[in-house]
Amino acid sequence: MKWIVGFSVIAVVAGAAAITTIPAATMTPDQAILKLFPPETEAIAFIDVAELRNAALVKDVLDFYRPTVEDKLPEFMKATGLVPQRDVDRVTIAKVNSRDTLAVIEARYDRFKAEEFVKDKGLRPETYLGRMVYPIDLQRDHDYDISAVTFLDNLIVAGQMNAVKKAIDQMSSLGSQPLRNDLTDAIRNVEAGSQVWAVGNFSLPEIPELRGPAPALELLKSLRSGTYEMRVDQDLHARATGNFADADAAKNLGDMARGLIAVARLQMAKQPDMLQLLDGVQVRDSGSSVVVNIDEPGDLLKKLRDIRQLAQ
Repeated sequence: MKWIVGFSVIAVVAGAAAITTIPAATMTPDQAILKLFPPETEAIAFIDVAELRNAALVKDVLDFYRPTVEDKLPEFMKATGLVPQRDVDRVTIAKVNSRDTLAVIEARYDRFKAEEFVKDKGLRPETYLGRMVYPIDLQRDHDYDISAVTFLDNLIVAGQMNAVKKAIDQMSSLGSQPLRNDLTDAIRNVEAGSQVWAVGNFSLPEIPELRGPAPALELLKSLRSGTYEMRVDQDLHARATGNFADADAAKNLGDMARGLIAVARLQMAKQPDMLQLLDGVQVRDSGSSVVVNIDEPGDLLKKLRDIRQLAQ
């Protein structure tokens, strides 16, 4: 179970490592997948793994890091034959509320082997509306919610038990309620060609384990909503917009980000490649919003990766 949610989170973090102008046309969301999320959903993030896998820049990275020794693969992969780099096509993750997260993973996998794997682990499934839901206790020594997973044809649905059951409710009901209008409108405004995107309420005050510089964390806690879009081809392009509680918070965070970039430029004054990398980062604030754009050439990113490998 950990690898399922873990892969989804890694994909999102990998997308968040870059932040740009993408084609003007807007995307058409997959309503069949969006239908699985309950109407109270606050935010949604999406990763088109199949498209990323075919992008020249990503293919180069995957070819370098592709697992070659079977013993290094996670146990679930070895038991089911599912390899994310090859078999996962799309991942959609929703923040249902402050406690519940739901991940819908579209993949080519053997459902029978997946169910046998969790059964072999001694997990007793619960039948809910005719679907088998497998509870996964990720923290046996703590008072945390039980997490769960269910396998639906080409989908793996994972999250807290309540969230997984809500997904089954949505799928089973002909008259299920759709997502909020503001969320669906934001999704429809995502620019075409974005292989990674996220929209909605990303407020962070309920995450006590969040770590980082105290001033930055306090400012981030005033984040109310935002959008993120990324496209990778030969190069890397992305754009993120954060809407904060007030204009002062947005300006302070923008000033802090620009200050960090300026300090980095001074420290890397004799490294032209790193300066070029920093040139691709633009931060601006307007009212209560902060916009970050990044546009990085793939050749430079691969060059820096090769330099780092030689240094290790």
